[in-house]
Amino acid sequence: MPGIPCLYYGTEQGLHGRWSDPAVREDPAVREALWGITPPFPQNSFFYREIQKITTIRNTEPALRYGRYYFRPVSGDGITFGVSPFYGGVLAFSRILNDQEVVVVANTSTSQSQSLDVILEIELSQENARYRILYSNQNTPAVPSPVRKTGTVIVHEVDGSIGNGPLHVVRVTLRPMEVQILRR
Repeated sequence: MPGIPCLYYGTEQGLHGRWSDPAVREDPAVREALWGITPPFPQNSFFYREIQKITTIRNTEPALRYGRYYFRPVSGDGITFGVSPFYGGVLAFSRILNDQEVVVVANTSTSQSQSLDVILEIELSQENARYRILYSNQNTPAVPSPVRKTGTVIVHEVDGSIGNGPLHVVRVTLRPMEVQILRR
């Protein structure tokens, strides 16, 4: 998303804001992090490590920091594209800087895997090119299919207009709650 990434009040440690003592209004770990211990939080926490991986990718991919931002229509059938029709939802966007496109796709369903096509910038992607996974929160993510050119398709844009192809798309398969960051 555009702007400066922000983690709020313990997200990087999986803090949830509920404490066993109703008189305690904040997590003692947060208090200690502000006033003393070093390092302030365990750096071996799952959340800490995953956010560290994403931050490293953001730091090494200028498109993620400075690129133009585009929501990407998706399709399950390869013909009709639009805002996610999938149970639980799928979010897809890309950041483009000069000739580099980085695509982020997230399956927000807690129970269903999704296989879908994501529209790419046609001028920046070549047929049969491979997008590689820079990040996934799964240990063994499914590798995206090679870029393919579509025939005539229907694209339902967010503003209500309808476009058509041909397009270049990449097919991804995501497990429940999986996020992938992709780049050529």
